[in-house]
Amino acid sequence: MTADQPNVRRATRYLVAALAVMAVAGTALAQGTVKVGFLLPLSGAAAAEGIAVQEGAELAVSLINEAGGITVGGQTYTFELVFEDDQCNPQAATEASNRLIVAQAAFVGGSFCSSAALAAQPLFAAFDIPQFIYAYADDLTGASRESSGADMSIRLGPKALIEMAPLAKYAVAENGHTTFFAMAQNTDFGRSMIAEFQQVAESLGGSFVAEPEYFAFGATDYRTLLTRARDSGADAIVAIGLANEMIGITLQHDELGIDLPVYGSDLLNTVAYQDAVGDLDDGFYSPWFFDNGETARTFDDLDEPMAVELDQAFREHRGRPAEMNHAWGWGTIHLIVQGMEAADSTDAAAVMAEILSDREWEMPYGQYGFEQCGQANMRAGVAAYSTDQGKVLVTDRLFVERDPVVLTREDMCN
Repeated sequence: MTADQPNVRRATRYLVAALAVMAVAGTALAQGTVKVGFLLPLSGAAAAEGIAVQEGAELAVSLINEAGGITVGGQTYTFELVFEDDQCNPQAATEASNRLIVAQAAFVGGSFCSSAALAAQPLFAAFDIPQFIYAYADDLTGASRESSGADMSIRLGPKALIEMAPLAKYAVAENGHTTFFAMAQNTDFGRSMIAEFQQVAESLGGSFVAEPEYFAFGATDYRTLLTRARDSGADAIVAIGLANEMIGITLQHDELGIDLPVYGSDLLNTVAYQDAVGDLDDGFYSPWFFDNGETARTFDDLDEPMAVELDQAFREHRGRPAEMNHAWGWGTIHLIVQGMEAADSTDAAAVMAEILSDREWEMPYGQYGFEQCGQANMRAGVAAYSTDQGKVLVTDRLFVERDPVVLTREDMCN
């Protein structure tokens, strides 16, 4: 060995090490991370709903990342999730939104609660962060979105009118119920749902027997309101609340021996509600917009592959079926993925330009696109509950568009 050979070998080792470092660095540069934040009620009266959204998002991201992420613009990306608790109230939502902004979330899902979503909307708009909203208050795709300049916020699912139009039509046109006693959660969610039910019912000849009665968010005793409903002379009750509230209303409806039918919120579709009330929901009706194709129905089977995919993933990886609230989180992640692939970019503005184009997207709630006001152009049906048959989907999504028509595309942004 010459004197120079050790130096050559040493230099060779350094070169190999340097190349290895460069290779690793090149791999790192070829990888990117997309951070998605979620503004959800993870504590308090609406925690069950918020946690379900979280579970749906976590499973979606876990499966995507395990498969190697997604490739757009010649680069591979995985997802990182950040969850903040809005406690379903505006003050906590403001604080949680600021934390997501500081965390540099590229997109945000939430909130589930209208008051929280309304408080957050201008904050995310100020930082050009797209917001995927789950709440139903009309202002979120109307006055608030416009005044906030929240051009990159959309509502992932139905607003109040989309849910209440089929329910009110079914009550009047199919069941012949024309007079209603209304009770609801005293929030933007409850008030907007009642207002839309009343508007559609009145357009078909129905009416409320009295001014709507509103109960406090998270209330547990509904006996006084239910007694007033029983004695009101109404044909039916309209009751709007979250899952725990609908459980209480149903149990106390039975306790008081009331036989009036009830038109309730979509939270009647949750497993928590159905497990808690058993067959005590006989004579209840609700909107539906998520189903994996297995629920009994009075029309041809649905062909909604993402709902089936979500349900199969939950059964395989979580050991239980998926439900409506899981689909908010799952749907948010998959809509972002589809938008990125269409834009061939992770740039928020480019992604939202695609999502708000005339394209339709595969979602857990069907296949649909978004209006320029940010509202999902989707439809809901009606589910009925009975002791004999359990839950049955009694109308398909297009029920509202058949004579008498109570919902059109032009209504989406009104």
